[in-house]
Amino acid sequence: MSVQRPKARARKAGRREQGVALVMVLTVIGIITALVAELTQNTATAFQVAVSERDRLKAEYLAKSGINLTRLLISKETEIRRVVAPMYSMVLHRSPPQMNVWTFADDILAPFANLKGAKLASGPGLDFGQMKGLTDTGGTFEVVALPENTRLNVNIPLAPDPGAQRSLAMQLYALTGGFQTQSPYDSMFNKIDSDGQLTTRLDIVSDVIDWWDPDDQRTVFDPGALTITAAGGEDDVYSRFADPYVVKNAAFDSLEELRMVRGITDDFWATFVQSDPDDPRTRRMTIYGQGAVNPNEALPQVLLARVCSFVPEQPLCNDQLQAMAFTQLLNTARSILPIPWFTTATDFLNFIQGPNGKSGATDLYPMLLTMLGKDMPLMKWVPINIPADRLAGLQNAFVTRAGIFTIQATGRVGHTSVRVATVVNFDDRWTPPPPAPGRAMNLGIVHHYRID
Repeated sequence: MSVQRPKARARKAGRREQGVALVMVLTVIGIITALVAELTQNTATAFQVAVSERDRLKAEYLAKSGINLTRLLISKETEIRRVVAPMYSMVLHRSPPQMNVWTFADDILAPFANLKGAKLASGPGLDFGQMKGLTDTGGTFEVVALPENTRLNVNIPLAPDPGAQRSLAMQLYALTGGFQTQSPYDSMFNKIDSDGQLTTRLDIVSDVIDWWDPDDQRTVFDPGALTITAAGGEDDVYSRFADPYVVKNAAFDSLEELRMVRGITDDFWATFVQSDPDDPRTRRMTIYGQGAVNPNEALPQVLLARVCSFVPEQPLCNDQLQAMAFTQLLNTARSILPIPWFTTATDFLNFIQGPNGKSGATDLYPMLLTMLGKDMPLMKWVPINIPADRLAGLQNAFVTRAGIFTIQATGRVGHTSVRVATVVNFDDRWTPPPPAPGRAMNLGIVHHYRID
C-alpha cells in the first residue's frame, strides 16, 4: 500500500481549488452579464418612454397651437372679408357673406405647423425667415374646422322653439329617406337590432325626440299628416333591455350620447351620423345650435333634409334620382370654387327653385349649368315650387353666418400623435347663464374640450 506524500496531496488540492475558482468566476460573470443586460434593457426602455413622453408633450402643444391659431384666424374673418370683397363681387355679382376662412386653416397655418415644408412649397418668392414667431418645432399639426350649423341639430334648440319637435321629426325622417318612394335605406329599418327590438324609421325619430323632451309620454310622428302627438310611455322599450335604463328627458351633453337612444346602432351611426370617426367633416348631426342650417357648407343630404321638412311633396324630396342630381351639382360647384355661394337664405332658395327661381346674375342654377355645360342631365332636377305660406319658414330655416365651430387639430412628432378637439362659440351675442356676468371674447367661448 503506497502512502501519498504531502506535496503531492497539496498539488492535487490546489488543482481542485483552481477548478472551483473557475466555476465561481464564470458564475459571477454570468450574473454580472444578466444584470448588465437587464440594466441596459431597463435604461433603453426608460429612454424610449422618456422620448415618447417628450414627443407626446410636444405633439399635444402643437395641436393646442393649431387650435389657438385657428381661433385667431376665425376671429379675423371680418377683416379678411373686406380684402376679398371686390374679387367675390366680380365673380358672383353680389357682396360676400361670412367667408369660410376656417376651411383653409390647414393651408394658411402651414408655416406655423411645418416651417420646412412651407418653405419648400412656397418656393424662392416668399421668405418666411422674416416672419416673427416662426421656427422649426420638430413636428407638425393638421387642422380641421367646420361650423356646427352646417349639420342637423338633434338637440333642444338653444332658444325656445315650440315647433322644435315637429321640425326635428321631419328632418330626421327626410335624412333617413322616409319621404322617398324607394329609399336605399329601407332595409336598415326592417331587421332586429342588437337589443332584440325591431326599430323602424319612425321609432328612431320618436326616440331621439323623447330623449330630450321634458315629458314621459312617447312622441308619435305621423309622416302622412305631418303631425306630432303623444301616446304611451317612452320608457317601456328601454325597460325590456338586458341592461334596462330610463330616458334622460334632458338635452344631449355630447353627440356620443346619441348612442344611448334606441335604434342608434353602428350601422345607423356610420350611415347617418358620422361615416369616418376621425374626420368631423363627414358628420351630419350636431347637438349645438338653433336648427337653422348654413347652406354654404352643409352637406347636400343635410340641406335636403331641411328643405324637405317644409316641402316633402316636392320631387326633389321623394325621388332618389332628383336628390342625386342636387347632390352632384352642389358638390361640383363647391369643387370648382370652394367659396360661400350664397350671400343670403334667399339666394339658396332661388338656387333650389332652379329655372323657376329669380333670373339674373344672382341665380346660380343657370350660371352653374352654363359653367359645366348645358347638357348636364344628371345635374338637373325638377324645380321646387315653394308655397307662399311656407316661404317665410324656409327663409328662417337657413342662415349664411356661423357662430359655433368645431376645431380639431392633430399634432405629430415622430411616430407620436395627439388629437385635440374643441367646440368654440364666436357669437358676439353670447352671454353666460345668469347671474354670472360676462360677454363673448374675440377668440370665442369654449363649450367642449377633449384631448386624445
